[in-house]
Amino acid sequence: MRYIIFDLDDTLLNDKREISPYTLEVLKKVQAMGHKLVYNTARSQEFSQKYFERLQPDYAIVNGGSLIIDKDEKVVFCAEVDVPTLKMVLADLLQITDDLFVQTREHFYSHKGKHTIQKAVPFDFSAEEFPFPAQKIVTDIKDDAMAQALADKYNLAFTTYMGGTFRRYNHIDATKALGNRNLMKLVGGALEDIIAFGDDYGDFDMLREAGVGVMMKNGRPELLGKTSHISEYTNDEDGVAKFLVTYFAME
Repeated sequence: MRYIIFDLDDTLLNDKREISPYTLEVLKKVQAMGHKLVYNTARSQEFSQKYFERLQPDYAIVNGGSLIIDKDEKVVFCAEVDVPTLKMVLADLLQITDDLFVQTREHFYSHKGKHTIQKAVPFDFSAEEFPFPAQKIVTDIKDDAMAQALADKYNLAFTTYMGGTFRRYNHIDATKALGNRNLMKLVGGALEDIIAFGDDYGDFDMLREAGVGVMMKNGRPELLGKTSHISEYTNDEDGVAKFLVTYFAME
C-alpha cells in the first residue's frame, strides 16, 4: 500500500484551479487498488473544502501541516501557535510590515482588511488583542535573515514559498514535511511508503523525504533535479495522474 500525497495548487490542480476529469478518474482507480489519497496544502480546510468533496481523500493535511483530518473530516492532528506566543509574534511583525495574515481553524484574518483573498476577515492586529490560536501566520518580510530570526526567536517552523514572496510561520511541529511524518505516525506507515508530488519551496522537504518524491515539470527551476523524480508533464497536462499511470503500470 502506498500513500499518494500531493500539493494542490500548481501540482494536482490545473491552471484553472480545477481537478480534471482524467486526473480524478486515475486517482479513483489508484484508491480502488488499495492505496491512500492525501492532499497536503497550505490552504485552509475551508479554502480546500471543494477539493475534499470532489476527491474524497483518505486524509487531508491543511494549513501547511497544522491540521490533519480524516475522510470523515474528523481532526486527527492539530498544532497551533498559542495566544500568548502569537501576541508577541504579531507585535514584532507589526514593527516590520503591515502586510500580514493569521489563519485560525475557522477563518483567515487580514490586517486592517488589506487583502480579501480566501474570504479574509478584516482585523486590526495593532488595535485589538487577537483572541484565537493560529494555525499559520503569513507575511511578506523581504529580508531572509530577519524572517529567519523571527522564527528562531519564537521557535516556529518557517517556510518560504511562492518564489520567496511570502513567509509562512507555523507551530514548530507543523510543516508540510512534518505533516507527512505525523500522518505516518498516526497510521503506522513509513516515509518510504509515500509517493509525494509538489512544485514549490514549501513542498521540497516532503518530496526529499518521501520514498518517491516527484517535482512537477512546472516546478521551481532551481529545484528541478533535486528530488528523486521529475514529472514528464505539467500540472496543466495531468502530470500527477500520468506519473501514477506509468508508475503503477495502469495502461
